[in-house]
Amino acid sequence: MKIEPLSTYRPREFALLTPGPRSLYVETKWGKQLFKGTRDVDNALRKLSDFTCYVASGLERLKHTTPATSWVMSTWRGKGIRMTYGPTGTTVTSLRSTLDASDDPYRDLDAALAWLRSYGVAPASISSMAWKLFRSSLNDTVTLGVDPTLSEPSFFGGRQEITTPAVFKDMKALDLKAAYPYAMSRAPFALTLREVDPSTHLDPTVAGLAVATVRVPATLPYPPLPVRLSPHAISFQWGELNGTWTWVELDAARRLGCDVTTHKVYAPRTSDDLFSTWWDMAQTGRELPGAAAKLAKAIANSTWGQFAMRGNDRTEVMWADDKGNEPYESDLPARPMPHRWAIHVASEVTARVRTQTLLEALYGSGDAAHVDTDGVIIPLHATNPKNYGDAFGQWRVKEIMKVCEVRAPQLYRFQRRHEGSGHPWHYVAAGMNHDQAQRTFERSDATGVSFLSVLDTCLPPTNADDAVAIERLLREATERGVA
Repeated sequence: MKIEPLSTYRPREFALLTPGPRSLYVETKWGKQLFKGTRDVDNALRKLSDFTCYVASGLERLKHTTPATSWVMSTWRGKGIRMTYGPTGTTVTSLRSTLDASDDPYRDLDAALAWLRSYGVAPASISSMAWKLFRSSLNDTVTLGVDPTLSEPSFFGGRQEITTPAVFKDMKALDLKAAYPYAMSRAPFALTLREVDPSTHLDPTVAGLAVATVRVPATLPYPPLPVRLSPHAISFQWGELNGTWTWVELDAARRLGCDVTTHKVYAPRTSDDLFSTWWDMAQTGRELPGAAAKLAKAIANSTWGQFAMRGNDRTEVMWADDKGNEPYESDLPARPMPHRWAIHVASEVTARVRTQTLLEALYGSGDAAHVDTDGVIIPLHATNPKNYGDAFGQWRVKEIMKVCEVRAPQLYRFQRRHEGSGHPWHYVAAGMNHDQAQRTFERSDATGVSFLSVLDTCLPPTNADDAVAIERLLREATERGVA
């Protein structure tokens, strides 16, 4: 896979849309206007066909602005990524709730896009802008080439698990500051790999891979390694495991007392510090005023995922009725993408974050009621991780909770310690704003399955030999449509 420096800038106007029933509120640099009725909304969308159009969140609400039969929603793994208005081809993407707290979302969007424009990046989807910002950091073409049959088995999503669905008192939520960007910038990445002697020392600072057998003692409270149980489901397991993992994760397993036997070891043939310049650029976005900084952070956090892009699990959702009550889906054919030769980069990034959460938070503090990728909820009196502070890549306290009710991984509600007993709950659900999170919480039953995860569904820890428990969890995940 060749990644070329960003060399051309194609200016593009943008608009922020707020959908309503047979109405559309449009904000552009020329002003703001509310369009009412199907005809006027249609005319507005026609004039926006050459714009990059955004909604703050909730893409699917666009189907109510006109007859729903006019819209097509593109999805990946069941999540909407784009809406297209059929009569004009106008496309709309989501800002993923990044500007929900803004008192002037258009102003903050304009500020974030101006920041990107200074690096030659034009308005586009968050993922597309993330990729172009990375390309703008390159001085020369970068070539990545690792056989995907080796690297794909080493790629896993984040760790998401709970102790048990319950109500906890006097808790604190900690997270890693800029976890993914920091993990990307802290050490070089392999451009290519070569097989070396199986006895080679697995240096955790080197981005290598190894095929190994690992025996994880049942006495470990947190099993260190993920295992893939289905195409979209993983679990951290005890017992004898066979698979391919990064050096950093296998080193962590060995440090925790696991017996690691390597069969094939792959070390970098060539390496490069891919992300230091990019991270310097991305940090300037964190200094933007207001909610613009949150959008800039979302763009930076989306960068690593570009290296794991795949052309499968894509569908189009359409509606058979004008009100949008009768959706139907069409699967799109898988398409080969050059990114498959760079999956080892995504494997290394996610492994660095998982390992930091494992060693510093889970084994450094313990008693985690909730774990989500780069964050934990632990008792208020628990010891903070040794790597605690306000620098990038350090743990910090995000919330002090008087009460926290955990319903599932990535789904909980809490009351802050300083707020009165009658204060409304704060709801958290992965990828949702507060109102969406509240609705999801209220209609969801308790489970240990991370059914909100976009990348990999994380099942509760299992024993590799307990086929009955594994099958039960996979069946639950399948029933929830996430396995």
